[in-house]
Amino acid sequence: MQNIRMLQQQVNSLITQARHDIYSISSTSDPTAKQVKLQRIWDALTNIQFLNDLLAAHAASSNSAATDRPPINTMPAGQPIPPTAANPAVAVPNQTFTIQDLANYDGKNGRPAYVAVNGVVYDVTNNRAWAAATHFGLVSGRDYTQEFASCHAGQQSILAILPVVGRLV
Repeated sequence: MQNIRMLQQQVNSLITQARHDIYSISSTSDPTAKQVKLQRIWDALTNIQFLNDLLAAHAASSNSAATDRPPINTMPAGQPIPPTAANPAVAVPNQTFTIQDLANYDGKNGRPAYVAVNGVVYDVTNNRAWAAATHFGLVSGRDYTQEFASCHAGQQSILAILPVVGRLV
């Protein structure tokens, strides 16, 4: 039941973010800002669809368990729900990284692309916002706690969709 609540909170947060971005688009004439907001809305809708699929899979499992039928497996494989700063009860993998270790995960020469925020290391290798292991001039393999706080304050849902690979020590 706690996982369902967490999914619902993530969906609500994404909807709030999308509504804010839609309002912001209507009040700006800067084409670059509009493009950034449109991309965030697109990403939010993609994440809402994924979370909705998880909720539907849980509902199908609950319904089939109640009627003694085998559960229907409609949940996408290999996409666990990562922890968020708002939900520290979800465990972070035991792998630890130093700043020097993290620098090796720069997305170059076939290496994965990792970034750290608030002591948690996230895999951004397959995230569209981090294409080519960069994001608006930031390069992977670094701690971006301050940058995230200044640019995405209150938007923990952005981190909630990234796979967690460990913690920064």
